[in-house]
Amino acid sequence: METRILMEVKEMINKLREEQGRSFDIKQLITSCVSNVIMNVIFGYRFDHSDPVFQQLIHDVEDIFATFPPVLGIFPALRFLPCFKNNFARHLSCSENMYSFVINNIAKCAEVCR
Repeated sequence: METRILMEVKEMINKLREEQGRSFDIKQLITSCVSNVIMNVIFGYRFDHSDPVFQQLIHDVEDIFATFPPVLGIFPALRFLPCFKNNFARHLSCSENMYSFVINNIAKCAEVCR
């Protein structure tokens, strides 16, 4: 576990050096690095920070948390009201994308283990 974290910290330092003092979005870099540690633990490999599929997963996870109002957890029937309907549809779409990402990577891991 420690080696995986250290490997990602080295990658983060390299990305910071590449910016050469220019301003950039540190949130995206930190999110990608933390996500890569998690992916490395779960799947056994890391993703490139510029991988569009990996960046889409991060975006979908952020959307899941942003579009799901906590009140729907208490009163699920509210999802049929117009003010919640679009957010709930977006939430479901992001969830499906996330699940397909996980299923595809589990399949890749299963191929390697055979």
